[in-house]
Amino acid sequence: MTPVLMVYSTLFARWAWVVQPRNLLLMWCHVANVAAQSNQLRRALEYKRANGQEKEVNEMLQTVAKVGAVTGVAIVAGPKIRSALTNMNMGIVSSIAAAPAGPFTVHFWAPMSKWFISGASFLDLDRPTDKISLPQYTALTLTGFFFTRYALLVTPINYTLCSVNIALFVSSAWHLGRKIKADYIDGDSNNDNKKDNE
Repeated sequence: MTPVLMVYSTLFARWAWVVQPRNLLLMWCHVANVAAQSNQLRRALEYKRANGQEKEVNEMLQTVAKVGAVTGVAIVAGPKIRSALTNMNMGIVSSIAAAPAGPFTVHFWAPMSKWFISGASFLDLDRPTDKISLPQYTALTLTGFFFTRYALLVTPINYTLCSVNIALFVSSAWHLGRKIKADYIDGDSNNDNKKDNE
């Protein structure tokens, strides 16, 4: 999950810089998260090395290098491919390539990286409630709620960001509701039953 969060925050730091109006607070929050996640990754690699998992660490570093190289080529070639597709007048393909929030912009890729996080939450809808963090899911629910609206207020309007935040809100609210029910509603009735039995 740490590499996913690093990519996610790197893309959103860039997005917060280029969007109008520019959002410096959001940008610096994501820069801080990249630094924190980098430190977590460093600690994990050191732990694996200290426990004799050098081969696994080397394989991970090779994978990161390959992904980095492919990403670098895509960043360098992207503007040329976008320009070529736009100039070919291929109807919808050219329109999508030229779109201000299309697949050749950070306005597309930042929200797409957030789908990985929301997707993980949807794949784990039956997570045991003792593994659900009340503060974390409160924060995620509020993030989904506020960023759904925010995505419609920036330039360019970002429907992909809006949709992923709707998904984040729904999945996080589901987990939050289950946690509150288990800890404060069902938990209280279980405590009342224990008192009655005594």
